[in-house]
Amino acid sequence: MSVLEKINTQSSFFTLAEIAEGVFAAVIKAGTGAMGNAAIVDLGDRTVVFDTMYTPKAGLALREAAEQLLGRPVSLVINSHFHFDHVGGNQVFSDAIILSTETTKNLMLERCTSLVQFAKQHPEYPDKVRQQKELRTDLGDILALDAALPTFSATPASLTFSDSVTLHGSKRTAVLTAKGNGHSTCDSVLYLPEDRVLLAGDLLFVQNHPSMQTGNLSHWVSVLKAWKDLPISAAVGGHGPVGDHQTVDSCLHYLEALWDQAKHLAENGSTPEAIEAIPIPEPYASWSYPSLFARNLQQLSQQILAVSE
Repeated sequence: MSVLEKINTQSSFFTLAEIAEGVFAAVIKAGTGAMGNAAIVDLGDRTVVFDTMYTPKAGLALREAAEQLLGRPVSLVINSHFHFDHVGGNQVFSDAIILSTETTKNLMLERCTSLVQFAKQHPEYPDKVRQQKELRTDLGDILALDAALPTFSATPASLTFSDSVTLHGSKRTAVLTAKGNGHSTCDSVLYLPEDRVLLAGDLLFVQNHPSMQTGNLSHWVSVLKAWKDLPISAAVGGHGPVGDHQTVDSCLHYLEALWDQAKHLAENGSTPEAIEAIPIPEPYASWSYPSLFARNLQQLSQQILAVSE
């Protein structure tokens, strides 16, 4: 019987999968207020949580699962980047060390504060979302955040790092590395070499169209290419099910194909209306959040045009 079967760790926010002994992926349930995947790692003498999901309630469920699974308090929390769906639960871990890059810390505090202010100033926003077909999949998450606002507190990192830091536990080693501007301006990943497990944050989307509104595509592609030589048995991305080396390749191929198509569109002066009508290529047609495909194409083609002018 596995540890998950022995302990009641069922959650309305996520499902848990043990991807190596003492390493658990928390894969979100859509529309519950979780939004971004997380992970729990047993270092042997310490418990590490990688990302804290979207709302404090989801973060609390994650903390409770970690404590049930490993029988000790969470001592270290890692924020992969500043986007709210990965740091919104930070406040329930305020008694632990929260670790991120300095850029993540600063942007998390700035953007979370701005987002909460916007939500408080626009209570009509959830109703507007109900009217927008492409955003309805996020409605449950938006309503969950709205309910959390009265007690929400932006809680940035209490400790920062640059470049890389290695965590040495009695059971395993974990290497935390800052990857710079890929999906966001400040992506970090955690790699467990003995287990060949990669916790990739939003540098990896599995069966989900990636969002690149704040990223740098060329650097993102270079990071994924570098992982071709990295032993990976399991990979936890920020969105989608648990993946592996093949899903890393799929994300890479998606980004490369998107760039090629955006370059072609920019060279031919395609209008936003024409881009919106482009069908999603078959390998990615069944991926979640399909509205991001046209949005990504439009953004990239505009970037290419701006550089060429």
